[in-house]
Amino acid sequence: MDKINPTGLYCSYLRKSRRDEEMEALVHGETLQRHEKQLVALADRLGIRIARTYREIVSGDTIAQRPQVRQLLEDITAGLWDGVLVMDVDRLSRGDSIDQGVIMQTMLYSGVLIITPDKIYDPANDSDSEFFEMRLFFGRREYNIIKKRLQRGRNQSALDGCYLGSRDVYGYRRVKLQGRKGWTLQIIPEQADVVRSIFAWYADGMDGQPVGTYLIADRLNQMGLPSDRGGPWIPSTVRNMLQNPTYAGLIRWNHRTTQYRIVDGKREKTRPLNEREILVDGLHDAIIDRDLFQRVQRMMESHEKRPKSAMKDFANPFGGLIICPHCGHRMQTKGDPRRFGDFIYCPTQRCPTRSAYVSAVEDMTLQALGGWLSDFQARQDDADAPHQDADAPARAVALAHHREQLATLESQSGRLYDLLEQGLYTPAEYKQRRAELNAKIDAERAAIDALAAPAAADPIAPLIPRIRTVVEAYRNAPTPAAKNALLRTVIDHIEYHKTQRCLRNNKPGDYLTLVIYPKYPDIPGDSGNS
Repeated sequence: MDKINPTGLYCSYLRKSRRDEEMEALVHGETLQRHEKQLVALADRLGIRIARTYREIVSGDTIAQRPQVRQLLEDITAGLWDGVLVMDVDRLSRGDSIDQGVIMQTMLYSGVLIITPDKIYDPANDSDSEFFEMRLFFGRREYNIIKKRLQRGRNQSALDGCYLGSRDVYGYRRVKLQGRKGWTLQIIPEQADVVRSIFAWYADGMDGQPVGTYLIADRLNQMGLPSDRGGPWIPSTVRNMLQNPTYAGLIRWNHRTTQYRIVDGKREKTRPLNEREILVDGLHDAIIDRDLFQRVQRMMESHEKRPKSAMKDFANPFGGLIICPHCGHRMQTKGDPRRFGDFIYCPTQRCPTRSAYVSAVEDMTLQALGGWLSDFQARQDDADAPHQDADAPARAVALAHHREQLATLESQSGRLYDLLEQGLYTPAEYKQRRAELNAKIDAERAAIDALAAPAAADPIAPLIPRIRTVVEAYRNAPTPAAKNALLRTVIDHIEYHKTQRCLRNNKPGDYLTLVIYPKYPDIPGDSGNS
C-alpha cells in the first residue's frame, strides 16, 4: 500500500483471453464486464479512482495488432498515468520477447505501477521487475501451448469435413452444425447458379469461343451482378473461384502456412504454399461435380505462361512502384510490335487510366528527381544568405503567453482531484473535466514546442546523395532490374494520372501526370509532383 499514491491518476486495461472466450461459450456472462467490476472494487479497496478504461475488443498476437494497448503505452510514455490496473500481467502482452521488452521498458522508464488483484508490481524495484518479467515469460509459454492445442483442434475439424473459414464463400453461407461444434456451408441457390455459369464458361467457352477470367469478369459486370464483396468482378476473383475446391464439395485447410523472418531488424510475415495441406470431403453439398472441377484445373495449368528467359526475368523498371489512382492496382508493362517500345498500362478491365510509353514515364521521373536537386540547392543558397529573423520579437511574446497559460492549466489540474474528493465533482464530471484539461495542456505544450523549436532541417536532405546517384546512373544501368533497384532507393511509390489517349500529333508525355512520393515517410509527398 505504501506504493500507492491516493491522489495519483490510474487507468485499467481489459482484454479477453482465449480461455475466456471458451468459458463464455459454456457459461452465460461477459468477461470484460465481470473483470471491470472486479478492478473497480480493487480500486475502491486501495482508495484510488480509475480515470479511464482501455477495452481491447480485437484479438492479436502482437502489440501492432492491438490498438488499445498501443494507445495505453503512448499515454504512459506521455506521463499521463501513475498506475495500470489489470486482472493479470499476461493480459498486457503474450507477444514475443520484443513486445514484452517494449512493455517492460515503458513501465520502467515511466515509473508506472502494474496493479493486479494478487500483487502490485513496481518496475523500479528489482525483485518486482524480475517477477513481472517471469510472469510475462510463463504467460507467453502458456499462450503457445494454447495455440498448439487450438491448431490441433482446427486440423481435426478440417479432417472431419467442417468449414473453418471466418467468412462466407460466394455461393454458400456459413451455418452452425446442430448438436456439435463446428460450422459447415449451405448453398445459396441464386449465387450457386452464377458459380455454375462461371465454371461452364471457362470449361466450354462462351458463344462458341474460348474465354478466360477477363472475359468472364466482364460478362458478370455487364449483367450487373455484384461480387462476393458487393463490388465489381475482377479477373483475380474469378481465378480464385475456379481454383477453389470448396465448390466441388471439398475442404482445404493449411493451403498456406504463416512464416516469419527478420528483414532490416523488423519482423515480416510470408504465407508460402504448404505441401502438407489438408484436402478432404466436406460436410457441405457440392455446387459443381468433381470431373468438371478437375477439367478446369487441367485447363488452367495448360494456360500458364511459359517461363521467361533469363534476359527477361524483370522487364519493368517501375515494377511495384506505379499505382493507378482509379482502381488502386499496381500498373504493369508489356510490349507490342505495333508500338515503339514497351508501355505501361493498368490491368483492370474498363479502368479509365490510359497507357503510356515506359520511355515517357522515365523522362518525367528523372526530370522530377532533377527538380528535387535544383530546389534543394536553391533552398540551401537562400539559407546561407545573411538575413534577420523579423519574427523573433513576436515569437518571444507568444512564447511567454503560452507558458503562462500552461502554468495556469497545470495549477487547475492539480486542484481537480481535490474537487473530486470533496464531492464537488461526480466521477463522470471529473473524467470529462480531466479530459478537457489534458487536451488544453497538450495544445499549450505543442504551441510552446513549435515556438521554441529551432528551424526544422530540410526533410529531403538525407535523400540528396541518393537522388544524385539515381539521376547520374539511371541511363547507364544495364538492366530494368538495376533501374528498378535505383528508383527504389529514393521513391516509395508513384501515382499515375492519364485518362486521355494520345493521338498521332501528340507527344508521348501529353496528358500524363506523375505524383512521386519520396522513400522516407517523413518527407512531404507533394514535393515530387511533376
